Amino acid sequence: MDIRRIINENQNIPYMVRNIARSPDEAFPTLTAKIKLTWRCNLRCRFCGLWRYSEANDGPDAITLELVKSILTVLAGRGLRKIHFSGGEVTLREDLEEIVRFACGLGLQVNLTTNGTLVDKRTARFLVEHRVHTVVFSVDEARPRRHDALRGVAGAWKRTWRGIRRMQARREAKGRGPKIAVNTVLTRHNIDHLPDLFEMLQDNGIDSWRLLPVRTADPEMRPTAEQWARLGPRISRWAPLVGRRILDLTCAGNPELAAKGLYADRGEALTCLAPWFSVFVDADGNVLPCCTGRKRIPAYGNVTRQPLEAILSSRIRRELCASFASGHLFEVCRSCDEFLQENSLLSAAAVFASDSRAGPQTLPRSPGE
Repeated sequence: MDIRRIINENQNIPYMVRNIARSPDEAFPTLTAKIKLTWRCNLRCRFCGLWRYSEANDGPDAITLELVKSILTVLAGRGLRKIHFSGGEVTLREDLEEIVRFACGLGLQVNLTTNGTLVDKRTARFLVEHRVHTVVFSVDEARPRRHDALRGVAGAWKRTWRGIRRMQARREAKGRGPKIAVNTVLTRHNIDHLPDLFEMLQDNGIDSWRLLPVRTADPEMRPTAEQWARLGPRISRWAPLVGRRILDLTCAGNPELAAKGLYADRGEALTCLAPWFSVFVDADGNVLPCCTGRKRIPAYGNVTRQPLEAILSSRIRRELCASFASGHLFEVCRSCDEFLQENSLLSAAAVFASDSRAGPQTLPRSPGE
């Protein structure tokens, strides 16, 4: 989702952002949403507890096909531009093709994240034919053994790259197809090996690379302040492959805070507009502004028990928006890097916006952007 283009196309958005502090109930388009389709996963990642949750709660997926369609229909009516499907492992959903087909039929930008180990030729063909925008694969290391050690299953690296190559081959044969991106979870065990991974991704035609700071209560899994500080100067050299902003590691104090699992950028005021432009639905049906807040901030409601329209106008959501508008965020927000880029651009657009008598404005690009 090109948030800059959306802002420039919709001249009302900057004024909506400016009005939020005075009127938290300000109508605002839901620009992006994420739905976790399942908790199930075929890997056993050391830094992720979702597969453990799935094993402890064995049963059918709570988010049914019809429920997914209902959610997407409601959000499309609220201006949704992008839907991101994740898990668990999304390819374990037997109805994934029907879900993607429905979302594409609504004209949405469809992204999905997969570990790639189950992407066969049929899946690759389907995702290319249905014009999925981005398929994100999880790759943590350039070396197979190190990757597999983090992902908890021998042979995972080999199967993931086989899935990536199937997607690339099908895209080349068709002459078009999804962007192929890679997510890398940054842990103490792989952060110093990122230069090797960068070279590998670049040499193998990956379109985009997103670096995700690990979210864990285990301090031994988090990189040290020294490791974060060493990473900072490297990131600019990896542009444009690293196409998405992460926290500014050159800002004083940020590496030390990152070592504690606090990833919100200290280089600017801690603000978040996610309650207005984003919706997240977890695999149990709980609705929140973003995935970082799961179990850490109150859910607006649950789509398996209430209509989404009612949830998005609920007292809990209104109170949460009022709290965020007044600058009172939750403690978990200090560990969130989910929407750094979107928040920065929306805030800049609000500052840049002229008064209502002025003509159309175009948000300028930052130096080096």
